[in-house]
Amino acid sequence: MKKIILFLMLSLYLTADVVTNKNIQVLNALNINDEFVENRSLQRLYKEYAKKKKEYFLNVLQNGYDYLPLIKQSIIKNNLPKELISVAMAESYLTTSARSDKKAIGLWQFMPQTARRYDLKIDEYVDERKDPVKSTEAAVEYLSYLHHFFGKWYLAIMAYNAGEARVVEAVVRAKVDKLCLKLGKKCRHDKTIRKYRQIIRDYQRRGRYAFGKLYELYKKLNYIHISLNDLLRYQKGLKRQYLPRETRKYILKIIAMSFLFNSDDFIQYTNAYLLNSGVVSDLKRVEVPAGTSLYYVSKILNVPYREIRKYNEHLNYSFTPPYKYYIYIPYKKLAMFKLKFHPKHYFMVYRVKKGDTLIKIARRFDTKVRFIKDFNRLGRFLHIGQRLVIPLNSIYVKYKVKRGDSLRKIAREFGIDYKKIIRVNELKSTTIRVGQILKVPQGLR
Repeated sequence: MKKIILFLMLSLYLTADVVTNKNIQVLNALNINDEFVENRSLQRLYKEYAKKKKEYFLNVLQNGYDYLPLIKQSIIKNNLPKELISVAMAESYLTTSARSDKKAIGLWQFMPQTARRYDLKIDEYVDERKDPVKSTEAAVEYLSYLHHFFGKWYLAIMAYNAGEARVVEAVVRAKVDKLCLKLGKKCRHDKTIRKYRQIIRDYQRRGRYAFGKLYELYKKLNYIHISLNDLLRYQKGLKRQYLPRETRKYILKIIAMSFLFNSDDFIQYTNAYLLNSGVVSDLKRVEVPAGTSLYYVSKILNVPYREIRKYNEHLNYSFTPPYKYYIYIPYKKLAMFKLKFHPKHYFMVYRVKKGDTLIKIARRFDTKVRFIKDFNRLGRFLHIGQRLVIPLNSIYVKYKVKRGDSLRKIAREFGIDYKKIIRVNELKSTTIRVGQILKVPQGLR
């Protein structure tokens, strides 16, 4: 009797403050059935967040002050549910420099392959997965695609974590098991069920090479309804559950966070206003020449370098790439930027090649050996492949045409497109003469 009373008391404690109209609205926004609000794991997690981690989440919101408005702006602009803010929170806790063990990076934790699919540049100089604006636009586009693919937001969110194929497999397995349950004892010998399970096993064994048949089965079983509870149900004795453990925890985390951020008790706190603030970002994107120094920008704007660096985590160095690019500055400093931005020095990265010496490199880039030494804290020797930061007085280098030169040959030497040399020098043809002085753009690729 005592055990029954304790069980009832525990049930009342867990469901208190969880079964609310606001929480039901969160579930509906994510296409989850109302009854999921009674999921015990979800209730325990929400209680933990509400009772023990409230201050932590308030601090995270404060740290993400610069990024929340642009995330909200992109979500609203694309008619996505506001609950997707919790995806960015779960992925990185609103930190642009966040990095996982699996090499996912940035606010939205993109893997390199997915990043490139959504036009996020990754090279020697930049990693746009850490660009708060571009990565958010890419994440919104990816989530929109996943929602179109699956038709339900909770499936899209789980696919963002586990991948489309893994969620397709989970849905197919859950639906086949539901069919089997309806058949009862007949299931074991049913030819259709055996055929379906063979398709699943083939995919598990061969991966993407067998995904086509699995996807066809996924579409064929579209008439069968399953819920989030079905997908999260633990299957005793099976090593491979419908979904990976990480994904099962991930979706509960997203929902629990959304409950918390939507609760009256949380919103009353000072920092929580950030969730309901306007959608106008305090950051302004400005175009700058190749090799622009962030130190220089910091100085002319009278903004601490650390702050400018924080806005531009996507830059791998303290200067922009050797091609026309952009940086982010505080919007309130835009007028000052336009007035004072007149850079006299630029920077690029050069990899040492066989036969290089500091004198040769300095002559090539029309700079001084001392400058190269100072910027790179060099010892006596260079080694092949070594990266050197080269200070430039101009984004152009003067090049004197030698016997045997051609525009294509010069362009290859400087790692640029020969058409850039034609454009900069206003040449009417590709013909050049020995002794001619050309302006060669430094990396304006």
